[in-house]
Amino acid sequence: MLSLAILGGACTAQGISQKKEEEKLMEVSREWARVAQTGNAEKIMSYWSKDAILMTPDQGTLTGHEQIGKMLGSAAQIPGFAVNWEPKSARISKSGELGYVIAHKYFKLPDASGKMGTYYFIEVGIWEKQADGTWKNTVDIYNPAPGLTSL
Repeated sequence: MLSLAILGGACTAQGISQKKEEEKLMEVSREWARVAQTGNAEKIMSYWSKDAILMTPDQGTLTGHEQIGKMLGSAAQIPGFAVNWEPKSARISKSGELGYVIAHKYFKLPDASGKMGTYYFIEVGIWEKQADGTWKNTVDIYNPAPGLTSL
């Protein structure tokens, strides 16, 4: 009986730990969204691992800080450009080393005629816990979400 109680308590404690890490990862994603709105490329890049992979519907696959940084530089040159997202859910592996966040994202961009438009996406970000306990985004994938009209 005592063994079962101890094992049951350990499972519950592990579940609570996962839940706390999921909440932490959601907050890290929200923090990153706030940083992204500042346009500070160096701070934005600090949330991606050095070997991060970004898969976009319009630019294909970008790998590493150099390629992703060039994309950020190009975006910063677009008049009226804006980006924001809101994480909707997160999951952490039982080991606590990997997690993912599903988010609603938008970009504000001018179309070919210069008229501003808002384009909505569904995003899946895969995160890896670093040795110092911080989370870094290692794979980021987003696709258009035509039915989405708000975060």
